[in-house]
Amino acid sequence: MSVNLPASLRSTTMLLRTLTADQNDALKRLSTGLKISSAIEGPDQFFKARDLDQRASDLDALKSGIAQGISTLQAASTGVTSVKGLMDQARGLTTVALSTLDNTPAAISARKELADQFNTILNKISDIVGDSNYGGKNLLRGKPATYNATDVSVRAASQITGITRVEMTGVINQNDYRIEVDGNGEISGNAADIVATQDALGLAQLSIGGINALNGGRMDDIKFELRGTPGRDARLVVLDGEESWTTSLTQAQLTAAANSGQKIELSHSFRSGAQVDMLIDGNSMKQALQATGVVRAQVQRDIDLEIRVTNNEGVTISRDARTQDQSTRLREGENSFRFDGGTVRLTIDPSRIQDAADVSSNTYGDLGSLTNILKPGAVLTKEMAETRVRLGVERLGFGAGNIALNQYAQKTGGSSATWSYADISGGNGVLGGTDANASRAAFEIDKAALQGTSSSGTFIYNRDPGEGGLTTVADGDYDNGEFLNPYVSGWRANAELQVTYGALVNGTRSVSVSDGLGGSFSGTLTDRGNNQPSIVRLSGGVNDGASIGLFHKDASAGQRTIFILPGQDSWVTADDDESRSRLDLQDMSQWNGFQTDAAINVSIGGADSAGLGLRSLTVTQTAIDTGQTTQENVTISNGAFNNLFYVLTSGPNAGANIRFDGPATATDLNYRVAAMGKTLQNTPTVVVRSQADGETATLSTRQVSVATPENDLTVTLNSNGSSKLEIKAVNVDSGPLGLGIDKAANGWRDRSDVAVAIQDLTRADGRLQGALRSLQVNMDVLRARDNFTSEFSIVLRGGARSLVAADQQAESAQVLTANVRSQLASTLVSLMVQQQQRILSLF
Repeated sequence: MSVNLPASLRSTTMLLRTLTADQNDALKRLSTGLKISSAIEGPDQFFKARDLDQRASDLDALKSGIAQGISTLQAASTGVTSVKGLMDQARGLTTVALSTLDNTPAAISARKELADQFNTILNKISDIVGDSNYGGKNLLRGKPATYNATDVSVRAASQITGITRVEMTGVINQNDYRIEVDGNGEISGNAADIVATQDALGLAQLSIGGINALNGGRMDDIKFELRGTPGRDARLVVLDGEESWTTSLTQAQLTAAANSGQKIELSHSFRSGAQVDMLIDGNSMKQALQATGVVRAQVQRDIDLEIRVTNNEGVTISRDARTQDQSTRLREGENSFRFDGGTVRLTIDPSRIQDAADVSSNTYGDLGSLTNILKPGAVLTKEMAETRVRLGVERLGFGAGNIALNQYAQKTGGSSATWSYADISGGNGVLGGTDANASRAAFEIDKAALQGTSSSGTFIYNRDPGEGGLTTVADGDYDNGEFLNPYVSGWRANAELQVTYGALVNGTRSVSVSDGLGGSFSGTLTDRGNNQPSIVRLSGGVNDGASIGLFHKDASAGQRTIFILPGQDSWVTADDDESRSRLDLQDMSQWNGFQTDAAINVSIGGADSAGLGLRSLTVTQTAIDTGQTTQENVTISNGAFNNLFYVLTSGPNAGANIRFDGPATATDLNYRVAAMGKTLQNTPTVVVRSQADGETATLSTRQVSVATPENDLTVTLNSNGSSKLEIKAVNVDSGPLGLGIDKAANGWRDRSDVAVAIQDLTRADGRLQGALRSLQVNMDVLRARDNFTSEFSIVLRGGARSLVAADQQAESAQVLTANVRSQLASTLVSLMVQQQQRILSLF
């Protein structure tokens, strides 16, 4: 059944329902703050607001990436600050090094220690850079293309004799570096050091020479010590590394030298090849002695030795062991060759490096008494072992042209010297001995300057003719080779050697020798072959320690007599058996005073040839060089005679003495005499070094890795990715691709090495400041973008809310209005119902 309501009540009820709905909607808007919460309520505003909210959300998402970018930049900036602190420490080390630039061992060691500390700091810089990583990105370690020397080329360079270590540092590009060793090894001394040493030690003259040894050479200074106090004996010590040479000089010797005006001459050769020659002034050395007991000096050793390194652009950097520029001097240990593209570092062994040198063939050494007489010429060999030759001038026969050079030649690596002689009768010959594998050189000699000259001063006469058995080099024919004998030394008294020898069996023979003065030798001699003498050294007597060389001519046994006459100025030989039989040791010792080589003929007449009881004696001398002949006639008593002493009265040898024996019958005696008035002192030693092409190698640098952006940082700045900040990683490692600070050069031995480090630090400061500015600029950009993003997000959200947000006051007023109207409507409905009930109660 339907209920029909009055129209007024129905209208009021509908109003009440509408007011309730409006109130609920207003309450909803108040609770949500939105006047539009769905597309139905306002599609245009709803979708516009949603788009603005989405943009704001996208910007909020970008803020996280921007914040991480800022943190990465802050980590890098902190790393740069720490690196700057370490660089300041490194600069402090260079300041200390510059304050200790003395050339004393202590100062050199101190600088080496500072250089090692410098290198340690460089390593620590790299550690800090490596630890500056944030979120997987390290903005201080960019990854550019890297370069290094190839292993093959490093090994090849390390094979150069005398180079013990090869390293390439600071490489920034691809290149090739050719390494060459050059120089003949000639040694000299620093002129200023020589003058200072002469003054300090009381030397009248000091010279440093020689040739750097192929095995055992040195590069350090030659040191001198004068030990002793005033009024006491002196000892002069010369130090060449661990090798020393000591000479003792008594006060009596120094005084005698001072009083005579003569200088004491000393000379010594060291294993390194250095030759030290000096003249000592007696007074000056006495005055040089100090109360402290020792005076020290040193001379810088200069060597003709150079290492050159040349790159592909033709740039050459060299280090020379002879230059006085300490910044480019070649030294023992590490030597740096700094190019724009990298630094070649070679560690040098001074004892071997000379063997790698490119040598233009030459002959070196102190010619001593043969200076300006012997002129070495072209070397005749190539790539042969170096030969050290001790020379001695000997007679090969009579006349100025008959001269020989004894040669005691020892090649590098040889166990002992071999003997040979060069016949220089023609004025030229070959130095270097007979070894086919040794260096040899031509030479010329002034024969006239050597007339009457010998190095040994000892006359050896092989009295027994013949070539068999064991003999001197003389063959007994009283002609060429009569005087030539090697290894003769130490003879102090005339001696008549009796030599008895057995047969040669399996290369050896028994030998006994006696000089009749208490000296003897008994033992076994080995045939050395190659015409080399065996050395006999006597023991006992006045000639104790004296030596002579004997040759194995054939295998036969036998005996022979050899005369030894030391200090004889006229050497006489017999030309035939009769003459030989009339000349004994005592006679030969009395032949003296000859000024030129001569042939002496003594014609002795028969009994009564000069009258009753008298015999004629005619002495004819013929100068061998000029042919000048003079004759002298005297008479002597009949009968045989012994030890006839005769003084020449005419000719070029007037005043010379001769002595001989004679028979009772007529005979002719024939002799030849070599005038040996001069004895050479300071026997020269020369070194023959073959031409050598030298050892070379090429150190090649090649790219070993490509550039990668793995540490670069990209920060997105807007929602669609169209705006980005690309932050390139920098490299502040200490190495060449970063700050470019190379390792300390040469242990900071010289000011220039420290200056290179200072230059690197100065350049690195600029690079580090540039890196820091770049980081700061990027950080400022990100911070500005971060602020913009935050503020713009607020704007967007505000705009979105303004489109859909409810008006709180209006909605509240609407709720109140609806509430009042609802109450009024409810009251009206109630009244209307009551009215209807009263009406119904009437029925």
